[in-house]
Amino acid sequence: MHSAVDLFSGVGGLGLGFSLTGFAIEAAVDVDQRRASAYGENIKPRRVIASDVRGIDFSQFRGVDVIIAGPPCRPYSIATPRAKRGTNHPEYGLDLEVLRAVREVMPKAVVVEEVPNWNPEPLVKGLEGLGYSVAYRLIPFSEYGVSTMRRRWIVVALRGGSASAVFSKLEELREPPPRPIDLIKDLPPNPCSKDLCIHDGAAILNHVNYNINSKIKELIPKIPPGYSLVTAHRAGFIDASRYVKDVERKHRYWLYRVPIDGLVKVVPHPRRSMMLHPIYDRMITVRELARLYTYPDWFDFRPLSIDGMYRAIADSVPPKFSQKLAEALLRALI
Repeated sequence: MHSAVDLFSGVGGLGLGFSLTGFAIEAAVDVDQRRASAYGENIKPRRVIASDVRGIDFSQFRGVDVIIAGPPCRPYSIATPRAKRGTNHPEYGLDLEVLRAVREVMPKAVVVEEVPNWNPEPLVKGLEGLGYSVAYRLIPFSEYGVSTMRRRWIVVALRGGSASAVFSKLEELREPPPRPIDLIKDLPPNPCSKDLCIHDGAAILNHVNYNINSKIKELIPKIPPGYSLVTAHRAGFIDASRYVKDVERKHRYWLYRVPIDGLVKVVPHPRRSMMLHPIYDRMITVRELARLYTYPDWFDFRPLSIDGMYRAIADSVPPKFSQKLAEALLRALI
């Protein structure tokens, strides 16, 4: 069995896919205590380290086969205000902590995930300088059975062998995405008042959301699937200016209704943006969002607040994709 260390692990979207493929997670490292707890409870790595990676001596993990990492995207994400991006962000440069970890561990393989606006070249050159074969691609998750518009840089490095071969094997695992409605239609139409809840004799985790207690409730039935308040206003489906001042200044993801068919837009703050169910006039629940991101129903986000659950899911790699990536890497390592 191959072993892995998961850096910037979050709740475990990347690590879960590797774990399900048979990788033994030696350690998961994340600065957020609650996300680290959720990872530990669900994926059960040998160790959970709730700490800033900059203070960790990675030489303790010598002998581990793979380092996987999803460094914070906020310094590079277009969702971050322009004035706070890049070197102005306190998390800028954390991606190069992966390079330090690799230098201290020298694993057989490295896998890194980041947002499209990130520049992979500094990390790639650093890994090549350590003797690794490196390849990187901008991957649409929708090509791998995930109903989202999200794309991510995936960097793969191998110490021995061709990193490009991993992407060739990954391409063999492509599959079309399902309809969003088909992923969530069997869940109860009404959210649960507590977590966990029982519906028709079955336990359901995290089928909870926030009530919308304001005049904007009148707007929700007017927003078609696949549109936000702003895009529906621009398309002429609704005169939102009758309800909201300065509608054109509202974020284009505010009151975004998930499409019945097609791909789901990535909403960075699903709770704050009030991401809507494709059919029912309410916010989607945490479990519905988890289904859209391909988390299994047994995965429990409860160490986090409801707001924290939404954010943690939206920040993560869909496990269905990460499992395919792990399978492609495993084929290259055998």
